[in-house]
Amino acid sequence: MRGDFETPTESGETFLRRPAGASSAGVRIKGTRRGVTVMVRAEGPAEAMEELRRRLEEAAAFLRGNEVVLDVDLAEAEPEGIRLLWGVLEQYGLKPVLLVSDNPAVRRAAYALGIRVQKAEAEKPEYALVKHGPIRAGQTVNHSGAVLIIGDVNPGAEVIAGGDIVVWGRLKGTAYAGAPDDPTRRIYALAMEPTLLRIGPYLGRPPEEDEASPHRPEVAMVQDERIVVEPWR
Repeated sequence: MRGDFETPTESGETFLRRPAGASSAGVRIKGTRRGVTVMVRAEGPAEAMEELRRRLEEAAAFLRGNEVVLDVDLAEAEPEGIRLLWGVLEQYGLKPVLLVSDNPAVRRAAYALGIRVQKAEAEKPEYALVKHGPIRAGQTVNHSGAVLIIGDVNPGAEVIAGGDIVVWGRLKGTAYAGAPDDPTRRIYALAMEPTLLRIGPYLGRPPEEDEASPHRPEVAMVQDERIVVEPWR
């Protein structure tokens, strides 16, 4: 049985492998053409507050001081609830500058508070690059969106993506998702045996004494300011 990987640093020492994962369905922080966007999806503000605080705790180190857009879709929208969400962003050192929503009630509530409001626009689709492997030593695959590799990524090979990376095979080389600085992206592989992982500004590699891969699909992501690897379900 494989042990946990140690906590990595931004110099990329090691990453953590966990037996089970946690997901955040209600709150997402991502890079968009507007810049940093905090997306909140919930029945009401109360349901979103705990998850919003947790995600901001994880991202505080690289978000503090940044201007952000609050993208909100709530079934229940009152000015007080919007004020609380806006205030949480400010508490964590962010600078909210705009609220966007498809929900007229949300926009009215924000407008009543004097918040700059805009209707959500449909984003252009992010097209994935599909490459057939193996990707051999010395080769680099580089794409601004997501990348799907059908085959292995060998030691000495490198995959760089602005979006997620999916390796339908063994990942033994270097994978860099969320380039240059989007920590919300993920790296998926049927066998996770990388030389080095990078997601946004975070780096991690398995310790030299690590045992063999568990030979199951796994996913790497950033949690608590470090890269963790969990079963891909």
